[in-house]
Amino acid sequence: MNTSSFSYTHPGHIRKINEDSFYSSDEDGLWIVCDGMGGHKDGNFASHLVTDTFEYLRLHDTFEDNINLFKEQIEKIQNKLILKVKMSNTNDLIGTTLLLLYIQDNKACLIHCGDSRCYNLRNNTLSLVSKDHTRELMTDEGIKKVLTKALYAPGELFIETKKFLVNENDVFLLCSDGLYDNLTNESIKAAMNMDVLESAMKNLSSIVLNTKADDNLTAVLVSVS
Repeated sequence: MNTSSFSYTHPGHIRKINEDSFYSSDEDGLWIVCDGMGGHKDGNFASHLVTDTFEYLRLHDTFEDNINLFKEQIEKIQNKLILKVKMSNTNDLIGTTLLLLYIQDNKACLIHCGDSRCYNLRNNTLSLVSKDHTRELMTDEGIKKVLTKALYAPGELFIETKKFLVNENDVFLLCSDGLYDNLTNESIKAAMNMDVLESAMKNLSSIVLNTKADDNLTAVLVSVS
């Protein structure tokens, strides 16, 4: 099967620094979205550590070997984050969400931790491939969403791995919460039904940027043919 993609990122209207990061390789069948956390500097470092690592990664020939390779790299990234925290002599949290989609032939794997999301549109049906690793807390300002899992330090490594088959004409949307928090499922589905990925992305981003857009927004659209 062949794939094509289109990527987009924007800091939003409030934040000066974009802590999101993405990586897209149609040639390797690999797409990643990360949403950094731990303050502007550290969040930006963590998210780009992931995408920079995978940008220079040479893949193996087989599907399973590459999945094992990805997990090895993620463990190395976790160790680098732990080292950075130790060298800072603080207990400050530094980390990122991780959303990795890998497709080879008709097989796919999603490696995930955090609340960045992967949507799938198949036969005009929209579904959520990923599961948010979050819980809700009641605060003085109301209900607040907090992460329960992420790629971070100090902390233990947790990733969720999901393998599945892809179909011809499948469309995937990988995105940070800065995008989907300001969209309805109907808006997402309508955009993913568009024939041109760039037009679909412009549709989604314009809707979000017409709101307060108080978070960074990043997305990758992937089409299978």
